[in-house]
Amino acid sequence: MDRRKFLSLASLAGLAVASTDAFGRPGTPNTLGKNPTPLYEAYKGPLYIMVNAGGGWDPTSLCDPKGSASAEDPDAMNRSYRTSDIGVTPSGIRYAPLGTMDNPNYFRDFFEKHDKELLVINGVDMATNGHETGQVHTWSGRLASGYPSFAALAAAVYGRDLPMSYLSFGGYDDTQGQVARTRSGNTQALARIAYPDRIDPNNEESLFHSPAASKAILDAQLARKDRLLAHEQLPRVQRAIGMMYASRTGSNELKRLQQFLPEMLDNSGNGLLRQIQVAMAAYKAGITVAVNLDIGGFDTHGNHDQNQIPQLQKVIEGLDFITKEAERQGVAGNYVVMAGSDFGRTPGYNDTNGKDHWAISSVIAMGKGIRGGRVIGETTERHDLKSIDPKTLKVSESGIHIEPKHIHMNLRRLAGIEADELMNFYPLSVTAEEEMNLFS
Repeated sequence: MDRRKFLSLASLAGLAVASTDAFGRPGTPNTLGKNPTPLYEAYKGPLYIMVNAGGGWDPTSLCDPKGSASAEDPDAMNRSYRTSDIGVTPSGIRYAPLGTMDNPNYFRDFFEKHDKELLVINGVDMATNGHETGQVHTWSGRLASGYPSFAALAAAVYGRDLPMSYLSFGGYDDTQGQVARTRSGNTQALARIAYPDRIDPNNEESLFHSPAASKAILDAQLARKDRLLAHEQLPRVQRAIGMMYASRTGSNELKRLQQFLPEMLDNSGNGLLRQIQVAMAAYKAGITVAVNLDIGGFDTHGNHDQNQIPQLQKVIEGLDFITKEAERQGVAGNYVVMAGSDFGRTPGYNDTNGKDHWAISSVIAMGKGIRGGRVIGETTERHDLKSIDPKTLKVSESGIHIEPKHIHMNLRRLAGIEADELMNFYPLSVTAEEEMNLFS
């Protein structure tokens, strides 16, 4: 597929939005520079990272552990470990004592390493066991469709004009038109799009034309764009001209992204790690506010233990890698992370050793402004809901259930967008009596 066709199709999917001067203003072309400068104010606030475990994860195999009494226990919540082996961090976070063949203590190592950072919210009432509605509920705070994801709202408030303000690798990423969404697929293709004048996009000396010839071509393209714009008044046509110019000259923003990407993207088989590398590079470049990370494989109706546990391991590997990559990029601690899923899995196993849909889930959060080393909410030994007092956050028979709307109210407050006028269009039905202070 040639470059112009690719960007044309990508624009329809929200991959790029170009204005008439998005890729250079008259008289200031910047497509040959080794260190391209942005035409916007770089974003320096926290990066909002939403980690979607698609398909319905099993909190009882992760952060709300329920084991089995014995190998013959007919009511075993989990056959992969005993109740007596459940781990507890120094801060009191309980976790499933699971691991990999290479490291049988993988879960323990993660929870103890990040003990002081992690906030676990158990007993979240999803009010559905449907995949689509569950994802909408988890990431927008509303059971019915029609609301943007939280990441989209944050991106709209803090980076509406940034070129890749909202970066999504999957999951619920509806924007309701409030911000452009960039869906990232083949990360290797970014280099060719950013450097169309290179034979080898990774070699700045590998050029199709000499520097003098390239400059002459660029000057001619810029002059033609200016002539076209001088005779067009319709915004739609102006935007099309801008896209044509962008497709021929390359993007300063993508070049900046290339500067911060590691020389080799991860090839370990855990797709989250590669997504994190791209997201952190885009954030470091100042062009991204919020990102959806996405990993599937959690709809384990059959062979639950064999299929679910490796995917959970990938999630916590991803959470750990966020901290490492942020450190590498020099932005340690300047992020907010929330990991969640469509819903949970049933307390027991079905006839195919799988677990089915269960409308009770958990959320894991960490990052800037989130007080870690805590667990909020509880479930019964059979993974049923318990109510909590919204003020004390302690279990109370006269309390209420934790719902995604309560979590999203706290996310908006943490991000400083709670009072933004945009939220008036997407109110959360949380009364004053129901408000919870979950993060601090």
